[in-house]
Amino acid sequence: MKHLLTLIIVFVFAIQSLIASPGETVEGTIIDRDTQQPLPGANVILEGTSLGAATDAEGHFYIKNVPAGSYSVRVHMIGYKSQARANIHALLNRSTVVNIALEPTILAGTDVVVTAGYFERVKDAATSVRSVDFEEIRSDPVGAYDILSMMQALPSVVSGADQSNEIIVRGGSPGENLFVMDHLDIPYPVHYPQQGAGGGPVTMVNTDFIERIDFFAGSFPARYGDKLSSVMDVTVREGSRDSRETKVSFDMAGFGASFEGPLNPRSSYLFSIKRSFLDFVIQQSGLMAIPKYWTFQGKLAYDLSPNEKLYLNYLGGIDAIEIVGEDSPQQRNAENVGYQSQQHTLGLTYKNLFSTQGYVIASLAQNFIEMDIDAYRITEGGGHDSFYRGLSVEKELILKADFVYKFNRKIEFSTGFKGIRAPNDWDFAWHSDEINLYGYSHDTTLVPALPISEAVFYAEYFGDTNAVVLPIQVLDLVDSADSTITKTFQSGGIYAQFRLKPSYRTEITLGGRGEYNAYLKKANFSPRLNFSQQIYHNLKANLAIGRYFQAPFYALLMQEGDWGRKLDFYYADQIALGFEFLPREDLRFTLEIYNKEFNSMPRATVSPDTAGRDSSSHFANIGAGRSRGFEIFLQKKYSNNWYGSFSYSHSISEGIDPRQAETVYYPWDYDYRDVLSIVGGYKIKYMDYDWYQRYKKTTIAAVTSWLPLAPADEFEISIRFRYSGGKPYTPKIYDHNTRRWYVNSEAYNTKRHDEYVRFDIMLLQRFYFEKLNLVTFWDIMNVFNRDNPWEYVYNEDGTRDIALQFKTFPIGGITLEF
Repeated sequence: MKHLLTLIIVFVFAIQSLIASPGETVEGTIIDRDTQQPLPGANVILEGTSLGAATDAEGHFYIKNVPAGSYSVRVHMIGYKSQARANIHALLNRSTVVNIALEPTILAGTDVVVTAGYFERVKDAATSVRSVDFEEIRSDPVGAYDILSMMQALPSVVSGADQSNEIIVRGGSPGENLFVMDHLDIPYPVHYPQQGAGGGPVTMVNTDFIERIDFFAGSFPARYGDKLSSVMDVTVREGSRDSRETKVSFDMAGFGASFEGPLNPRSSYLFSIKRSFLDFVIQQSGLMAIPKYWTFQGKLAYDLSPNEKLYLNYLGGIDAIEIVGEDSPQQRNAENVGYQSQQHTLGLTYKNLFSTQGYVIASLAQNFIEMDIDAYRITEGGGHDSFYRGLSVEKELILKADFVYKFNRKIEFSTGFKGIRAPNDWDFAWHSDEINLYGYSHDTTLVPALPISEAVFYAEYFGDTNAVVLPIQVLDLVDSADSTITKTFQSGGIYAQFRLKPSYRTEITLGGRGEYNAYLKKANFSPRLNFSQQIYHNLKANLAIGRYFQAPFYALLMQEGDWGRKLDFYYADQIALGFEFLPREDLRFTLEIYNKEFNSMPRATVSPDTAGRDSSSHFANIGAGRSRGFEIFLQKKYSNNWYGSFSYSHSISEGIDPRQAETVYYPWDYDYRDVLSIVGGYKIKYMDYDWYQRYKKTTIAAVTSWLPLAPADEFEISIRFRYSGGKPYTPKIYDHNTRRWYVNSEAYNTKRHDEYVRFDIMLLQRFYFEKLNLVTFWDIMNVFNRDNPWEYVYNEDGTRDIALQFKTFPIGGITLEF
């Protein structure tokens, strides 16, 4: 780390003499939110200044000679709700691009301007949706490096542990969340993915490339399918059309660079590469598990004509880690694990504004995911004894398209389809495993190792590291297996939707989606309804009702073999009622209540054995459950130098125990009951003070500018507080005779871990120079070093240890823009 500090000091000395230039350009495009058509004649102003511009015939605007700093941009146009975008940063050596979609209003007249304020409404969504832009992401104590974890600040959105950014929404499970990027479905947007889940420890998406994120926490429209719980729809910005630009970044997620610029007047490129660096920095620390990964992302944009665009997107990662001798819940009772994976998405997206009233967008994408897992023991002689080895390859070829046509200001129709062809290969092997009867003795020279009672074990042998424990009889033998499975899954879906606005107060979205899975030979139909009613000019009531289906994961179908063909889609019936109140244009309050009924969920058929322990067999659609709750969300967008949000949810998520003859509910694994999140930030613009301009030119400023509390052109401090109730768990019972842990078949999740409490703080500094810009951040997770429980690790000797989530963990980073 001392080399990093030296590098920063040398760099700051090198740039201290640079003088700020007069200013640069803020530019962008203003479009109609519904038809995607450019809007000529829209007025764009930078609030608090006399600077502004009107859009040209193609919807573009250019505001020149903008001094460096942060601004709010506001757009006005007759027939549309005016829209503001806060915290836009004008940079000295590059253009700042701001693209805004205006929501039309059905009010007719030449003198009517309706204000939408800072909150940009997501199309076709009535409840449980949030839209964020790049600056909100970078200012968030978690979003600065992980967009999935950032969404956990929303009500009823939780995670399983700090070690994974998997999001659990309204009582759902891992793998029930759809991730879309520029119209491309991406199954694993993370490093170190796990089959059947969408999260991991590190997100691959470069946050600097994001223009906008629309996150649906349930009740999403009919164009999205095959997921139960949520959708994250990411729009990637285009590369600069004016100049070639470079960014170099260095943080705890890795070091890398991004490049962008024009290829010719009709096209642009955007590309980044990043590599983890922990293996370089802490290879002498003694830490056994050091992640190594590469991340790649790129986008090419090409204008086929004024109304047609073609995008080529790529997102990829290569991962490796060796975990030796570390007890962790992620290892699934394996002492040592070697893990390698690679995941790639390459997709082509075509967009055509074929009419002033409609557009079509289509994409063709190829997903490739390979996971190689080696679970092994180290023999007494230091050898490598693999007891499980699995190599899985998942491929997906996805063709999808959406057609949207707006007949008039009151009626819009959309339809589309998606087809998937997914060849999968699975090569796995595990060696036979003996279940032994063990004998115990204090000294085998005097008394041989013999079976003992439970009372004697806990009275005389429990915790005795000198006791002699020997296998004396083989009770059972788990046969070895070595198999190669190849299957191809094909599925498809179509949808249709009408959006109606009978008056300026009322909006109704009615749609349906049908899906067919050729492997399962099963089909389904999913109706969706969204209803919004404007009660007062700043008060709205929203209702969403729908049925959402999801097919079993590829890994489960591969594992079950021909038995998997007996499985079916599982589904959730959801209803949400909410109220939205905007007391000010930068302040929004929402209250929602919801009910979610799960049915036909794939669950292992479980029956007790002769000892009363659970014994699992094939999977079947026997699972069911429910999640009910209410949510409160208060958000203030950035204005007057500060921003913040408060969210609270209370819910009950429980499943029906399929082993019981009567309907018996038990708490699901992610039934946290109460969840509270507070996020806030404050910005100090030192650049507005004369003393700072003098201080900035001094040597002491150059030497200390990298320090967390050093003054900067813009200095921002943000905090994040998170509380959740204790996570349920099922206690295991130790059998000293076989030295194994078992789950008793009486009841599930009868105990809870302690509550989760975490407080994070982040310091963000921005320095503007003539030739480059410097952004640094320092993020301290779990400031108070609280012991937040993760899961128990059950040891062979009958003891158990609690694995903790992240303790105090500092993260820092710098970005150079030139």
